[in-house]
Amino acid sequence: MKIVDGDKAECARCESVFPLEAVSLLEKETNRDYERVLCAACLGAVGVPRGYSLRRDVTHLGR
Repeated sequence: MKIVDGDKAECARCESVFPLEAVSLLEKETNRDYERVLCAACLGAVGVPRGYSLRRDVTHLGR
């Protein structure tokens, strides 16, 4: 996961940069080390696969 300027994150799929309020965090339930930030468009394309959980509020990751 790439945090940019302390209050933005780079989408793991399209590599665009968004404010933390506009992204979600996809986590693998059995391995919390696997985390991917996704923007709304990419989340819509990928969805939440079986075995993953979605955290919509990631603002705590900012400064």
